[in-house]
Amino acid sequence: MLNGVDNASFLLQLYSLMILMKDYNNSDLMNELQTQDEVYLKKIIEQNNKIIELLERREYGRINKEN
Repeated sequence: MLNGVDNASFLLQLYSLMILMKDYNNSDLMNELQTQDEVYLKKIIEQNNKIIELLERREYGRINKEN
């Protein structure tokens, strides 16, 4: 009887460890995805700012040529 309880306890602990490892992997993956999102978002914002700056220069040059 005690051996059966020990086996059941061991299996439950093993299952608990598997769940914990799966959760750790999911958390790790989510953190990596969030980091990538932040990096890409910063890059997109930088590129958009460059585009806006180029368009403003172009418009400023066009206005000066007209005057």
